[in-house]
Amino acid sequence: MKNYQNLKIILTTLSPNSHRTAEENLGIGYLASSLRKNGFLVEIIDGWLEGISDDEVFKRISSIDNIGIVGISCYMSNNDSSIALAKKIRKNYPNIHLICGGFGPSFTPNKFLSSNTFEVAMIGEGENTIVYVCENLLSGKSLKGIEGIVYFENGNIIKTENNTQILNLDSLPRPARDTCKFAISRKSTVNVLTSRGCMGNCTFCSINAFWKLSKGKKWRGRSIKDIIDELEELYNMGIRNIKFVDDSFIDGNRDEKWAKEFYEEIKSRNINMIFRGSIRADLVTDEIIKYLKMAGFTLFACGIENGSEAVLKRMNKSAKLSSNKNALNIFKKYGILVQAGFILFDDKTTLSEIKENCIFLKEHNEIIIKGIFSEMFAANGTIYTKRLERECKIKSVEIYENNKYDIIDENVKILYNYVKRWHKLHMSIYDKIVDPISTPKAIDSKEAKEFYDIYMSIKNIDISFLESIITLVEKKCRVKEIENFFMEYVLGTRDKYIIASDKANLLYEKLNLKYDAKLNPFVM
Repeated sequence: MKNYQNLKIILTTLSPNSHRTAEENLGIGYLASSLRKNGFLVEIIDGWLEGISDDEVFKRISSIDNIGIVGISCYMSNNDSSIALAKKIRKNYPNIHLICGGFGPSFTPNKFLSSNTFEVAMIGEGENTIVYVCENLLSGKSLKGIEGIVYFENGNIIKTENNTQILNLDSLPRPARDTCKFAISRKSTVNVLTSRGCMGNCTFCSINAFWKLSKGKKWRGRSIKDIIDELEELYNMGIRNIKFVDDSFIDGNRDEKWAKEFYEEIKSRNINMIFRGSIRADLVTDEIIKYLKMAGFTLFACGIENGSEAVLKRMNKSAKLSSNKNALNIFKKYGILVQAGFILFDDKTTLSEIKENCIFLKEHNEIIIKGIFSEMFAANGTIYTKRLERECKIKSVEIYENNKYDIIDENVKILYNYVKRWHKLHMSIYDKIVDPISTPKAIDSKEAKEFYDIYMSIKNIDISFLESIITLVEKKCRVKEIENFFMEYVLGTRDKYIIASDKANLLYEKLNLKYDAKLNPFVM
């Protein structure tokens, strides 16, 4: 082992300002295992999953001897705090190298690089890149020629060529599970990655934009044997609840034959687990869901996004409205819960499209959405944001690099404001009720159903409210009349939301679940 490899590498992430509760960070786990495979000493500090403050993360770092590099994984909602931590480390420990990666540095690297913060921002996929970066930093070599980075040198910011994806995901070492004990203690699921990327090309998708930052395929998958080997290892550790964090679990070469082989391999090894994953509606078939249900799936996140054919086309969704309806009917047939991605407003939304969505939501009342309000984020790097930029429609950059734009239709603007106000009154209740189902928690199907029943007790109030507001706007009612209706509806339904919230709190206590999420910062 080279002398510089006696120095430690600390990989950390800070708690984001999020309406979701903490879960395993597999990104850090994969980076740690890649470094350890190459002989580096690595320690992981997950501020979010461990439930410790930014100051406590700094104290932990300060207590460790022989640190050579600190790498920080950045979400959009902890970018600023990550930069603040880097400045604090730089001030107190000027000889420690600082690197960063994740969505924030990948899309806005210049924000992170300076003489008193980070030296290197890793762009896109990082397992190979981080090994080269750490080798060169610790040995005093130049970073020139390392693909997939932006770095600060002699007062200049230098960007290298995009790196090349790891095509054979089976070649990656298993992610380090240093923090698995924290996930288990808070009854979060243990996360598993079986593929990377998505063959879709939705205009609003920042995940798709992220994978495009590395040269290679749109989607890559692990072999069934490699996936089940990892599941068996976790099963033998006593793990029973798994969340597949793939962007698209069924994609690429995965079809009905693959789903059958996946199920049969799980059955042959006597693995009995509860699974949750994400799937594209246009790839849902009866046979695929039948086998995935038998394998252990109880819930899918599915990017339904909208109940209007015109909007789906505008979003560049691969699924048509008929595909969405077919997928939901199949999920319902097999008793699988569906957390539906849903976007009600964008800059071109019309009242007729909102009315179509009301009809769709009533027809498919079983799906889970976190309240009626949602709007398309204009995140950096997405097709949607690039279109708004070309059309000079970006008004301002608001919280966490989310670009603000105007809705064109004046009547929809009125509707937007009232629906958003309504949602802000109730979003904390929805988040708390839905989180154990959709994140999800390590609870059984019966316990998840209890949360689902509480959710269903208030969901239809939202839809009725939306229908009423649409009617008032269409009638060109005066602002005062709409405002009076709004206040009366809020007061008239308040008790139902209080009852639902109280039931959820009792269920959290009964199941010993921890809820430490914050209010959704994007709706404030």
